[in-house]
Amino acid sequence: MDNLITKSMKIQFKILWVLAALLIGFFVGRQTVTTKEKVRYIKGETVTERIEVPYPVKEYVPSKPELIYKDKIVYRDTGSIVIREVDSLAILNDYIKGREYAFNVFDNQNGKLDVNQVIQYNRLQSFDYSFTPIHREITRYKEKAFTPFVSGSYNTFDVLGVGGGLFIRNFGIEYNYLYQFPTNQVGHEVGVKWKF
Repeated sequence: MDNLITKSMKIQFKILWVLAALLIGFFVGRQTVTTKEKVRYIKGETVTERIEVPYPVKEYVPSKPELIYKDKIVYRDTGSIVIREVDSLAILNDYIKGREYAFNVFDNQNGKLDVNQVIQYNRLQSFDYSFTPIHREITRYKEKAFTPFVSGSYNTFDVLGVGGGLFIRNFGIEYNYLYQFPTNQVGHEVGVKWKF
């Protein structure tokens, strides 16, 4: 009878040890949390607008203007002479000619800015732009480094298993205390687990 009481106390003592280890593992696992950050760039709605052409803020005439010249060959008794003359017709054509400019100002993590301009008669005639902003979204989330778990089992050999373990990221270690009812035998089981 004493032997049965002593054996029962040993079983209770072992179960208490397992429960204490699980409780300690649970609180240790709760404290070991890592914070991760996920950054996404979200494209916003494109804004397109035509800006009213402003008056010039400054006008000036350069001291040494860049003129268009043409060479004129004059023949004389002694030979030919090349005379450079200002090409008034070419300057007038350049003045009348309309020029369209389309270029990208920037295309980076802040967004994309495209500009279209028309210049004619030495003046800015139109100014259109298209801006697509990009917003930076940061998501912070907590991930546990250690995750404790509790397990229980029963099989057709009348073996009861109580235990638990700890996952470290995706790898887990498990311990089970086993008890077989008809023979009152006890055993221990150690296992490993892997999360997919």
